[in-house]
Amino acid sequence: MATLDLDADKLQENALTSIRLGIEDFQRSQVALDQGGDPARALSAVRNLFAGVLLLFKYKIAISVDEPSDASSLIFNPPEVLPHSDGNGGVEWKPSGNFKRTTIDVATIQKRFKGFNIDVDWKIINKLQDCRNHLEHLHPANTLGEVAGFVAELFPVLRDFVQIQLNKQPAELLGAAWPTMLESHNFYVKISAECAAAWANADIPEQMQPWLYACRCEECGSSLLSPHPEDLEEGYGVDRQDDIFRYQCMACSHVDLIAPLMIDALNDAYDYDPRDGGEPGVEDCYECGRSTFIIQEQECSWCHATLDYSQCKVCEEPLNQDDQMNGGLCGYHLHVYEKMRDD
Repeated sequence: MATLDLDADKLQENALTSIRLGIEDFQRSQVALDQGGDPARALSAVRNLFAGVLLLFKYKIAISVDEPSDASSLIFNPPEVLPHSDGNGGVEWKPSGNFKRTTIDVATIQKRFKGFNIDVDWKIINKLQDCRNHLEHLHPANTLGEVAGFVAELFPVLRDFVQIQLNKQPAELLGAAWPTMLESHNFYVKISAECAAAWANADIPEQMQPWLYACRCEECGSSLLSPHPEDLEEGYGVDRQDDIFRYQCMACSHVDLIAPLMIDALNDAYDYDPRDGGEPGVEDCYECGRSTFIIQEQECSWCHATLDYSQCKVCEEPLNQDDQMNGGLCGYHLHVYEKMRDD
């Protein structure tokens, strides 16, 4: 079973090239069209940056062993293992063919890291992978704001990996790409903090606050949303005037209502597929009318409405909003009670 040749130094070179191209794409995507910018480069920025990080991960795996043949077997996908008769009524499992020319994917990289005790924040990596996959399905214009968040979240992962796992200084290894990433990260963190501080004065319903931070600008995809200053000056509150309270995107200046974004984010988190036997997780609240009543918790995340009767007095069957007019009885025992009363 032959392995393919692997040049670890070439892996690192390709990784650095992808990261450099990703940063160049990022810079071009953030510049206005009339100044030579290209919004379509936002998607290629995410592709190149994520690919560059994965190549650096593979480079780390390759240099974790001494023999080039061992490095190759760790990076290239192995041949399929198929069953064969051993001639005596038993089974032998043998590889079919040689190592493939394709290299390992994210899931296999994670397994290799675990096997070689290489630490990385996989929650962030998986989140960035989801972001990359999400952006693949959007028009380039809708990625402009979101790509800035991608770069900001990638920064600490890449910094720690280069310093701890490769024992190198990011500024030296990544060259001109590093100051751009640092500047973008610092700017993003600063504006995010300012937005969070401003929302603290906007009277967001307490249980809806997690969904506020899941909101993205409908125009550019950025998470850098701030309460509209005019609405704050008027003394409006999201909990009371959700039909007029607006957000302002700090990335593209788009203005729109914030409440629908929060409610959509909550519903997306409880999304279900009835074809898989799933059940709705959210329904309209009978008290406030918003699609924010969490069925499992039997409470509205917006107005905090709860059930007066949570279970049937007779059979202890769980009750829902539709049963609240039954006086603490489920539909069946209400029918039984009414029938006995009529008799």
